[in-house]
Amino acid sequence: MIAFYLSGAALVVAALVLLLRPWWLQNRRTASADSQTALNVAIHRDRLAEIERDHLNGTLAAPDLAEAREELQRQLLEDTAAADSVTGGSGDRRAGIALAVVLPVLAVSLYALLGSPAAILPEAERTQKATADMEQLTIRLAQKLEQSPDNPEGWAMLARSYKSLGRWDEAERAFLRIGPSLESNAELLAEYAEMLAQRDNGFGERARALIRKALEIDPRNMLALFLGGGEAFESGRYAEAATLWERLLPQLEPGGEDAQLVEASIARARQGSGAGRQAAGRGDVPAGTAVPQDDVHRRVAQPGADKDAAKPAAGVAATSLRGRVELSAAVKDKAKPDDVVFIFARAVDGPRMPLAAKRARVADLPLEFVLDDSQAVMPGANLSSAQQVRVEVRISKSGTATPSSGDLTGKSEAVKPGAKGLRVVIDRVEP
Repeated sequence: MIAFYLSGAALVVAALVLLLRPWWLQNRRTASADSQTALNVAIHRDRLAEIERDHLNGTLAAPDLAEAREELQRQLLEDTAAADSVTGGSGDRRAGIALAVVLPVLAVSLYALLGSPAAILPEAERTQKATADMEQLTIRLAQKLEQSPDNPEGWAMLARSYKSLGRWDEAERAFLRIGPSLESNAELLAEYAEMLAQRDNGFGERARALIRKALEIDPRNMLALFLGGGEAFESGRYAEAATLWERLLPQLEPGGEDAQLVEASIARARQGSGAGRQAAGRGDVPAGTAVPQDDVHRRVAQPGADKDAAKPAAGVAATSLRGRVELSAAVKDKAKPDDVVFIFARAVDGPRMPLAAKRARVADLPLEFVLDDSQAVMPGANLSSAQQVRVEVRISKSGTATPSSGDLTGKSEAVKPGAKGLRVVIDRVEP
């Protein structure tokens, strides 16, 4: 932020130097002209004294004296006028002073009006400001809808606002107040299901029913297809997950970030489906029974894992993060033993969606942790897909993963997947 201010000030100074340079040069010329005027006056005074002496000595007649005086006055006026044309008068100097004052004020005013002053704030302050603005707008919308409740579009907007703020119960109430149009709108049903899945950290029966209904209404709805694939994958129905995501893929921009995520998810679903068939053929599980996600990763990554389940898969060990979470003494009194602790890894360059996450309690601290692909929040978005990650820890006062004022946080330095010996100290209070 300081660098931005210094850069802006330097640009304003540079502009003033370029614009005021003619006035500076004018001042130098003015000083020179003033000196020349004084010299001319002295010369004319000497000449006047000389012709008066000639008149007293009798060498210059009275008519000639008058004519000589008029000639000297005329020359003095011409020289003075020439000097004034060089200096430009005091009006130009006033204009230069006005420009030096007005330009910085105008620059600051225009940036405040047309620029983005909030963009130079630290990320935490920007996030806090955006959240506060969102909350104020949400409050106003809720008050307006209470006065005019027959507004399905307004309730849908309010539900989305509560959802973005992580206020799950209020979001659900707003969804339910949309009315009959909710039951026929695939997008709203999918958003409702997404909100429930976020609140419950997984797909409950209500979320599953909403996804099914959304797909019945619109089999091509992108959010419903994405969520449907995630729900099927979570339940071990890998072939169904791959089918749903394959229907979604053509609607995405080829080669884009979303398309790459879905392609990776499809590959994992196909891999899981193949592992499930192999397990059923060996008699490990009854045919048609879903194989748990963690078991699929273990068997595919290390075929001999059934004989030595205590050893982690080589692929998992290569991309896992290991370390220790500690609570700083400076903020220890602000945490309660039953407060929820979220430990998660995010890509340094990429979406803000956590690549792996786990929960604990303050009473468990200090805590040795391991994050790996088996703890991915969404298939395809995992530690293996990142170049650099950062481990972040949040003690949530609300009990949810949504950031809120008063939460205690800490983060590690940027590391590559596979790093060990990380130390994350919770030492900051969110404003």
